[in-house]
Amino acid sequence: MKRRKRETQIFSLSFLDCICCGFGAVLLLFVLTVGKKSDTLIDIKAKIEQVIGQMENDISLKDQELKDLQRSLSSIRERSRSAEEEVIEKVKMQTELEDEFALLLAQLSSMEEDLGKLIDDKENMPKQEEEPPIPILNPIRRQYLTGFDIQGDNVVFLIEASGGMMDDSPERASERLNDTDDEKRESPKWMRVKKGMRWLIANLKSTSRYKVITFNDEIDQLQTSYGVDWMDPSDSGVTKEVLGLIEEVVPRKGANLEKAFSMVSDLPIEPDRIVLIVDGLPTLADSYTTSSVVDDHDRINMFRVAKKALTVQAPVNVLLYPMKNDPGAAVHFWRLADDQGGAMVCPSKTWPNT
Repeated sequence: MKRRKRETQIFSLSFLDCICCGFGAVLLLFVLTVGKKSDTLIDIKAKIEQVIGQMENDISLKDQELKDLQRSLSSIRERSRSAEEEVIEKVKMQTELEDEFALLLAQLSSMEEDLGKLIDDKENMPKQEEEPPIPILNPIRRQYLTGFDIQGDNVVFLIEASGGMMDDSPERASERLNDTDDEKRESPKWMRVKKGMRWLIANLKSTSRYKVITFNDEIDQLQTSYGVDWMDPSDSGVTKEVLGLIEEVVPRKGANLEKAFSMVSDLPIEPDRIVLIVDGLPTLADSYTTSSVVDDHDRINMFRVAKKALTVQAPVNVLLYPMKNDPGAAVHFWRLADDQGGAMVCPSKTWPNT
């Protein structure tokens, strides 16, 4: 029997080849895709690492800036502490200087009182003098007010007429505010002020002309019936009337030095001498407001605005009848007198009688 020849299965081989090729293609695509993703992840990781590095660098810079700021803050705090200590030390030194200045003024007052007694002894020597226009005790005592020059052509007397001018003690001065007007006029300190004014007017040179202005919370320029603006010290009638008007003044309320200086600055005829009679720093001012309770700081500021109101370039001679427990006033008025080319004197309680 003839053997049948075996036929070749071409379709099966081709199908397997296709399957293998397809599987290889898929595998190749998978490998290529995975590789591309791997490259992408590497790039992302590199960028992340770069950002992290930049952030770490920024953090390092911020840390350095923070350290620098901390060092600067420490330095500022140290300088501030040193400045505070320096201010405290200067305030302490100023207080000590004011106390020393008050002590020197007291010693000067005592020396001037001794000088006044020597002048009295001299006056008791036999001599013949021309009687002044008005009877004033010890007119030669102008030597007693050392450096106190009132010999001007136009002299303004500014007299504080506040309640404090009734007594050296703030407490007793406050109590006297309840007195009658007659009792206020006869208060011991105010009597000294009026006697001092009699002496000052008597010691003006005959060619001088003078004006008297009193101030408290208001301003009052004394006017006589003679109708003259500037008074003649050699005219006994005018001067007696001026002294009579001073006798009628009643000390009351506070002291507005700013208002007084403003009036002097506005005078049509500018004075060449100003005699300021006060007992301490002002307690009122037009351009400085404060609470109902006025403390030392407020009074110093009121004094400063008062100085600004004085635009007249004339010597200011201050006659200070100081209140107790107020040594700082002497320093401020001494500076005012010195700045204006004048002098400041604290008269003794016996002046001008002895």
